[in-house]
Amino acid sequence: MKKFFLMAVMAVACMTANAQNSRHSEGSITLQPMIGISSGNLRGEYKGTNGTIKYDDDDYRTGLAIGAEAEYYTSTHWLSVSAGLMYQQQGWKEKNVPTAKTDYINIPILVNFYVAKGFALKIGLQPGFLVNADQDGVDFKNQCNTFNLALPLGLSYTFKNGITLDLRGAASLTNMNKNDANGDIKWYGDAGMLTIGYKFSLK
Repeated sequence: MKKFFLMAVMAVACMTANAQNSRHSEGSITLQPMIGISSGNLRGEYKGTNGTIKYDDDDYRTGLAIGAEAEYYTSTHWLSVSAGLMYQQQGWKEKNVPTAKTDYINIPILVNFYVAKGFALKIGLQPGFLVNADQDGVDFKNQCNTFNLALPLGLSYTFKNGITLDLRGAASLTNMNKNDANGDIKWYGDAGMLTIGYKFSLK
């Protein structure tokens, strides 16, 4: 995941170095269809007789992210709020084990801080709903909680023509797995995505 984000940040920086964009007017609303690459991994812990063992050394599942987002521009020139609907392929890989595929419908609700023309930093909350979970054709959705709440952080750049590059990571705040009797095992499904979109005005 770290390599994924580093490469994505470098790509965004190179592409936006000479670009310019103007701020939308107060009260305006834009809609942005988005498509790109999703990357997921598993973070967790196990409470055993020798104490708590944490694990996050799995590889990342790369998949598809697609959806749309609406953004409302407030009277504060550097502030907007947005809400979206994204289908995101998440999951994880382990050595010598088939890829675990967990697909979500995510609803990112974000506050966007425009620190420069077209360039925004974003933070918010992201409810998500599990729609698929399988590993090598074996369905394990019944072992998972269908609802997930994540903390998304990201950045985006909108070019003058409306094309937008968006990079986000989302750390899960809720357990993916249904707790066992003792609550000894906890999974957290983190994810990131790099998308390209197009903003157009609705109002």
